[in-house]
Amino acid sequence: MKKIILIFYLFISQCIFCQNVFKSQKKIYLAEYYIHLKNDQKALDYYLEAVHLNPKTNSYDYLKAASLAFKLKKNETAKELITKSITKQLAPLDFIRDFKSLQPFKDFKEMKDVLSDYDSLENQYYRELKNPAAYMEIQRLIAKDQLIRQENKVFGELAKKIDSANITRLIELTGKYGWEDRAWLLLWHHRGRSQDNEFVWNFFIPFIKKEIEKDNVNKDFFVEFEEFDNATENLPNKSNKGAIYTIGGLGSVGSNHYIDIQNLDKRRKLVGLPPLYFEHLMYGTELPKDYEYDPRNLLSDLENL
Repeated sequence: MKKIILIFYLFISQCIFCQNVFKSQKKIYLAEYYIHLKNDQKALDYYLEAVHLNPKTNSYDYLKAASLAFKLKKNETAKELITKSITKQLAPLDFIRDFKSLQPFKDFKEMKDVLSDYDSLENQYYRELKNPAAYMEIQRLIAKDQLIRQENKVFGELAKKIDSANITRLIELTGKYGWEDRAWLLLWHHRGRSQDNEFVWNFFIPFIKKEIEKDNVNKDFFVEFEEFDNATENLPNKSNKGAIYTIGGLGSVGSNHYIDIQNLDKRRKLVGLPPLYFEHLMYGTELPKDYEYDPRNLLSDLENL
């Protein structure tokens, strides 16, 4: 699980003082919707809007958009999208090379050109960093965080001390430079409210909420933390009341049903998540038996999220 969390968050956008984060995410939901409808042109249009609104969009979405562009014979657009997955998001070389949707196009000239120029594009990414000192410092904190977790004995002896030092430094960096999404992993180690980490949440909750209001941070930022708090509060009493927003996330400890299913989609909308039916349509997620939704409303609900 530790490795899964790390890999997942390495591909998430690294954004210091971004803009239009949630506006961009809404476009991505619409792109995914039109992929399901096999309307590749419409899906690509929404992806292009998303990366225009927020160039720090997840590298996965850049590459998904590139595969659509190739399918539509818009090879130069595809090349530009793959290029930006590196210069804006530092997508790893192997991640691009092995990306499933791009496999049919791996021998295309545009694909080969970008991969052959990877080192130069990687350097461009570092040259364009707004706050390179802060970025490198957070990378160092993450490296230290992961190093102590490779050995159980060392982890047990040093985890609390290292995590405390890391989060204290992260608060200083965040206050000065803004939130860096890659640092989410460091904050996750302080999930669950307690006296020991009260200073952490006294800083991050109001800070991140203000960044959400400015659309610098996605609206669903606290979802996993809330789910974890909710689940761990219920577990000691053997009365897990269910998930608040989603089942199966990092924070959904032991949840297999939802609290107040009738108002689930209302709660999800408040944190920027689409109706649960969207997950069912896209990923085959099983819908709860008491869940009611009219699929005819989905497009409108995505547009008005």
